Amino acid sequence: MSDIDSKPLHPKNKLLLYSRYVLSKLAWHFTVATLSKTWVTENIDSIANKYIRRWLEVPISGTLSTAFLTNTKFGLSIYPPSVKFIQCQTVLRKALKSSPNESTNDLWRATSNHTNIQYDAYNSTKEVLKDFRSGHENKLLNQLTSQGSFFCSVTKFALPQLNKVWSIAQSKLPKNIYNFTIRYINNSLPTRKNLNRWAISPNSDCSFCLSPETLLHIVAGCQFYLDRFTWRHNSVLNFFAHTLQTVDGSTLYADLNGFKSPSILTGNTYRPDLLLACSNGSLYVVELTTGYETNLKNNVKRKKDKYRELLRQL
Repeated sequence: MSDIDSKPLHPKNKLLLYSRYVLSKLAWHFTVATLSKTWVTENIDSIANKYIRRWLEVPISGTLSTAFLTNTKFGLSIYPPSVKFIQCQTVLRKALKSSPNESTNDLWRATSNHTNIQYDAYNSTKEVLKDFRSGHENKLLNQLTSQGSFFCSVTKFALPQLNKVWSIAQSKLPKNIYNFTIRYINNSLPTRKNLNRWAISPNSDCSFCLSPETLLHIVAGCQFYLDRFTWRHNSVLNFFAHTLQTVDGSTLYADLNGFKSPSILTGNTYRPDLLLACSNGSLYVVELTTGYETNLKNNVKRKKDKYRELLRQL
């Protein structure tokens, strides 16, 4: 791990080496050595987690549960050495039990004590991984109310197809932004609220408006950042507009400088962010909201209510 740590690599590549090389090298030892899961957790997991935190710049107060989830759930699809250990023991126990050699079967029966029998509960290594990740999902949903807020909100509304797109996009980010997204997802960024919780700042007040400076407040709540919120919204909208502009036989209207205004068709009462008129007569209305994840449901309802009459007229 120290060799990987010393290399000038992107965090995603260090994690790739850890997952494909380090864990593979440990697999043989985990299979034949007389070790306990507790020992592996206390001695090897702690080392691996220390380096993973360093690479992702996640503080000790930040959870790694989000990183342990799959890519389709905004995780990094990694897992600690103890999971590899359980997988190796599961394979070993299954091999002993199903061997055509009676002496080998006797060995399985002779070693079916309280330490080993726990591995007989699994039928495959995939079950081990599924059980591990299910535990961390439950932890994020029911225990880590602050650091699990993103996961709780997004998993209810996000589409699996879009989650895969996010994973691909995230993997292409430069190191600093990549690590920022990791800490954003598990709410371990140094907001005043977190700094106060970590006993680093004497208070949690926003330096502009004196409201509690939570991640929600910074991303979508502080009235002093309204210009910045507008810039973020229009930056995303601009990307969509230029992407949809390439649709053949269509006319694009966007509430941005340099594009035809949607009000040409809708009037000023209703002015959605984007309108895409297709050659087959279809008209697509696109309204963008770049709010905080916990407000997803409320934002969707608010936008639907706002444009319900427009859709009826169209």
